[in-house]
Amino acid sequence: MTAARETYDAVGIAALEDPYPAYRELRAAGPVVPAGPGTWAVTRHAEVSALLTDPRLGHEFPDLVYRASGQPEEVTDFFRATVLNRDAPVHTALRRAMGRLLSPRAMATLRERIDRLVGELFARMAEHPTADIVADLAYPLPVTVASELLGIPAADRDMVRPYAVALSRSFGTGVRAEGDLSAAAAAVRWLRDYVRALLEDRTGRAGDPLEGVLATADAGLGITADDLVDNVIFLFFAGFDTTTNLIGTGCATLLRRPDQLALLRARPELAGSAAEEFLRHDAPIQATARVATAPLAVGGRTIRPNRLVVLLLGSANHDERRFAEPERVDITRSPNPHLGFSAGPHFCLGAALARIEAASVFTHVAAAARFESAGAPTRREHTSFRGFETVPVAIGRPGCSTGNAG
Repeated sequence: MTAARETYDAVGIAALEDPYPAYRELRAAGPVVPAGPGTWAVTRHAEVSALLTDPRLGHEFPDLVYRASGQPEEVTDFFRATVLNRDAPVHTALRRAMGRLLSPRAMATLRERIDRLVGELFARMAEHPTADIVADLAYPLPVTVASELLGIPAADRDMVRPYAVALSRSFGTGVRAEGDLSAAAAAVRWLRDYVRALLEDRTGRAGDPLEGVLATADAGLGITADDLVDNVIFLFFAGFDTTTNLIGTGCATLLRRPDQLALLRARPELAGSAAEEFLRHDAPIQATARVATAPLAVGGRTIRPNRLVVLLLGSANHDERRFAEPERVDITRSPNPHLGFSAGPHFCLGAALARIEAASVFTHVAAAARFESAGAPTRREHTSFRGFETVPVAIGRPGCSTGNAG
């Protein structure tokens, strides 16, 4: 009989096809469990939720953490500069600047464009006997939207995307192969040059939201123009990677849960609720790390300053203390206080956009005359992101007979 899991192993759990039984064992072991030298993992919803808003947990990690990551210096310098890894007041200023690109007014304008783009992508998929949700929908949709938000010319997008993908692979602990490490460093260099030229070209345009981003360099907080370049790059790849995984996972879930697909078809107004349930049930980001800046009493333990604290979002989202039947997919689940977008000051900056994109996709799934599996999905291998590499599907246009994929 295998001993119950009492220590969090990020690489080992990420390698599991279904990590949720392992998380259940960790929750049973306690709200806080060891996770390696100087590191603790928090397993339960109440504690994770509270710590996401606790000012005694910071995002500015010591040099040792970056050196231990094994990433090239160019890559670690890039991530150090991003809004994700900064604390107030710099984080507040960067978040406010980036938020101008994702304002409610901008989102309202984008909604119609997103619906039209999703419709076009579904129509293209329906022209073929089979398609791949990831390559043909979940990837091009958020990449196109993020490109349009940042004003990346359509002619440049095929050139920019491979570099953004190479950099996204270095997020967290997902990259170890020497070739990938070199590609990530090369991507940082190329993207910095490209975005710097893009921003210079945009300078002085009246009403351009990127002007607000550039103005942050003069906020008296030591934020440089180079920092802003790195944050625009981060906004680009962060703006599509998580959404790609949400859409791919949601569609894969519907394909293997015919009861939920039937319910969505009968009640397409549940598309937004479905997105929330997919975020809960199989979150694209399973964990987020912080560093303790003061002593923390959690679950009967005292976590000392300068210790790493890993908040297990994926485990918290399956905590039976907070969710009834957490292993069951229920697109009508309400309330649904999942932590798929994190919480607190570092709540996902692009959450509103991701929700609009995902709801549009699941609305089109409900309307498709045919939405059937065309093969077994394949998982993406990454310790920081959970999603699919491929999700084969057969799709029919709205209004076509069920047996006609075209």
